[in-house]
Amino acid sequence: MELMRGLRRVLLGSALAASVACHTVYRARFVAPRDVSADKLGDEPFVKCHLKNGHVVVLEAWKYDEVDRTLRGYGVEYDELRVSHSALEAKVVKLDDVLLVETNRPYEIYASSGAIATLAIGTGASLAGTVMCAVNTKACFGSCPTFFADDGHGLALQAEGFSGSVARALEATDVDAMWTVAPSGPTLDVVMTNDALETHAVASVRLLAAVRPHGGRVLRAGTRYFAATRATPPTWAHAPSGDATDALRASDGVEYQSLASATDLAEREDVDLRFARPAGAKRVGLLVVDRNSLLNTFLFYQALAFAGSRIGDWMALLERNGKSGFRGIGALLGDIDVSVRDASGRFARVGSVGEVGPIAREAELVLLPDEMRGPDVDVRLTMTRGNWRVDQVALVEVGDEVRPVPLDPVAVEKDGKPDENARRALLDPNRHLVTFPHDAYTLRFALPLGDLELFLESRGYYYEWMRDEWLREEDPVAFAQLVLSPAAALRRLAPMYKRLEPTMQRVFWQSRVPRW
Repeated sequence: MELMRGLRRVLLGSALAASVACHTVYRARFVAPRDVSADKLGDEPFVKCHLKNGHVVVLEAWKYDEVDRTLRGYGVEYDELRVSHSALEAKVVKLDDVLLVETNRPYEIYASSGAIATLAIGTGASLAGTVMCAVNTKACFGSCPTFFADDGHGLALQAEGFSGSVARALEATDVDAMWTVAPSGPTLDVVMTNDALETHAVASVRLLAAVRPHGGRVLRAGTRYFAATRATPPTWAHAPSGDATDALRASDGVEYQSLASATDLAEREDVDLRFARPAGAKRVGLLVVDRNSLLNTFLFYQALAFAGSRIGDWMALLERNGKSGFRGIGALLGDIDVSVRDASGRFARVGSVGEVGPIAREAELVLLPDEMRGPDVDVRLTMTRGNWRVDQVALVEVGDEVRPVPLDPVAVEKDGKPDENARRALLDPNRHLVTFPHDAYTLRFALPLGDLELFLESRGYYYEWMRDEWLREEDPVAFAQLVLSPAAALRRLAPMYKRLEPTMQRVFWQSRVPRW
């Protein structure tokens, strides 16, 4: 109910803001109240304080008082409908009353109609300088921090952190298998980069190290870890598009991916596989190596475009109501559900895998029931069409549960120089290391002895930068439909995505922000 009221307020406020025909565009940056400092706020001319009661106070000529944790300046307070009932006046805002602080800098002014102009905020990020992004504005590279480490042939992509944490309210811990990492000494350097037009707030980065069984691997099944041996490929795999056996046989970069539905982006499909049970195996599980397609990316960017100049209000609404009211799209797209054929011949669901993120492959384990009988194991994967790129599916023999050892970075470097402040930020539970496009940090870890399976654990959140080109699509009603009627929105957006789908991958990788 509170989410409905909040959406109604923002929608009405959007209509009122549009009625003043203000075209001033501002660059916006979000700061959590707990992270406010003179350095974080910088010297921006305007500060927007999204209050817990739904109001917004816009301040100029402002100052931050570190002692009493207040922002002081001259400004205007707007109610839930973004209507001001006072003139410009001296104001004091307590950070305890604030959900989200937004700093704004005008970078191009077409018109002005007083203080209300500061409600029309976007960013200074134009896609004009990125030719490929201009071709397809919903395929620009992005997906939170990316992590690289040596795979025996040089630095290689290993993980992407907390891809679903697109706001402070969605901060989460993410664990990724470093599937191809090959440490060559007592230490391992992991390079963390910001390769997109995003602001990353990284709370922590650790390695989780476990000793591998002889001839096997350690696999993650949710929050548990198991020794695994004897990976058996499928004897056959059938998808709606035809035979998929070769694509799913090994983790070799040859991926199975279907095309999205032209009428409903939530439409699902089944892929059936058969495996020969490893002789003598007491317990078996299913290894799935996969990553997202760019369907999630398209929907996220389209949501930002619909939010447009009111992105600050939407983000504040998310902070106020929490993540529960914004799960609709993700729930409809879903994970990859794993089912096995039981004694009655029917498929019964036994688990699921699925990490949000289109960049790095993830390897996950689903434990299969012990009571299965017979020489063959029939498995069904059920997933949203066009939403997954599956590299390998294998039946493995599952051994003992293991407990990885957590490792904190012993040193951090930026631009080839030690950065002790960055290392302290990653170790302090009350701080975040904030990174911007082009930033790259090298995190050094001391490794225990042995043949190790390594996982990367990261925690944090990030804010995507709005693009000028997206502001032209601002449509608060369409945004509300994404939140309140996601099934209808996925049907409505299907034709648009189908037009862009053929070029999504090429544009995504060619629009990466240069690093180093």
